[in-house]
Amino acid sequence: MLAVNLFLLGFFFNFSIFYATEVDYLNHSCSSNKTFTPNTPYQSNLQTLLTSLASHATTTQFFNTTTGGGDANEIVYGSFMCRGDVTNHTCQECIRTATQQISKVCPNSKEALIWYHECLVRYSNRCFFSTLEELPRFNFMDYNVTNSTKEEGSYGFWLLSKTLSDAVSEAANAGPAGTMKFATKNATVFGSQKVHTLVQCTPDLSSEDCSKCLGDIMRDISLCCLGRVGGMVLFPSCTLMFGARHFYREITVVGSNGTQISEPPGKLSFHA
Repeated sequence: MLAVNLFLLGFFFNFSIFYATEVDYLNHSCSSNKTFTPNTPYQSNLQTLLTSLASHATTTQFFNTTTGGGDANEIVYGSFMCRGDVTNHTCQECIRTATQQISKVCPNSKEALIWYHECLVRYSNRCFFSTLEELPRFNFMDYNVTNSTKEEGSYGFWLLSKTLSDAVSEAANAGPAGTMKFATKNATVFGSQKVHTLVQCTPDLSSEDCSKCLGDIMRDISLCCLGRVGGMVLFPSCTLMFGARHFYREITVVGSNGTQISEPPGKLSFHA
């Protein structure tokens, strides 16, 4: 039964998320064919860039910048993005951790990207700002398979697809480049079980590029994860996640100044 299998989705991620203080590593990618020599201007510019990214995480959830400027070969481009539902404190903690770890896991790489559940950080010797990029990519899924061929199984797959499509449309149509492109949606399956979805694009993408990026992820979902009891696909420019448990934080807008308050559902734990 899909309803039972969806309930098992609570175990599909191999990490725990603790309120506001801990961040959770997912994966990273390092360039092996583009490297720099230690103690050169590129390394110095990279460290300046990572420090700048960490400092800006105190005030915003997305930022990009460059360092260097004399020799074009020594310029470093970098950015970070926090997940749209995390608190400012969690964003700051995630970027601080990511900027420290990316140098350790990708030493001497001229191009690197690191994903955490709550944020991503990337840098390169080429400008990638406002550019749709789908490589490298990583898939995560629950290895439990929904085997039911009954009508409710087909309905559950359709409902997941429909819920994801609604979230993609909302995120892509959130506004022009510079607007946060983030959405969450959930739907009820067979009375009490729910499927929760989360999608996000980097804000510097146009609405058209965001729609294309998430649309391409949707096709990946059908290949890697649809029929599984949960999964996520991560691109540099966009991400998509789905699960049975309420794994994201609800954001409400209160007050005349439009202050956003993120309400946690409590400690979210996922175990393989």
